[in-house]
Amino acid sequence: SNSGGGGRARNLALGLASGTILTTAAAITYINNHVGGSDGLVRTVSFYSLAIPKYIQYRAHMIMQSPDDVWDELHAETSKAGLDKIMELQGFYVKSGQMAAANIGNAFPKIWQ
Repeated sequence: SNSGGGGRARNLALGLASGTILTTAAAITYINNHVGGSDGLVRTVSFYSLAIPKYIQYRAHMIMQSPDDVWDELHAETSKAGLDKIMELQGFYVKSGQMAAANIGNAFPKIWQ
């Protein structure tokens, strides 16, 4: 009866190891096919390390109904940080910045133009 428990534990360990290997392989394949490999992943993380905190700041100021001078300061700070990030990352990010600057539909603050 003890050997049956050992066999189950071994099978469970093999199953977990196999699942981990398959999940890792799938993640690597996804990164290579959809994010541009490890370089693309690093660039994506770099972009979102600026974009997510800024999004949270904007949402917080919307909820707090901040006065115009606070918004003006946030827009100025964000436009500078955004331009610096775009110039660092180049490529797709430059094209995206150009689209934001064109401001079709008035989606972005004037200072971003």
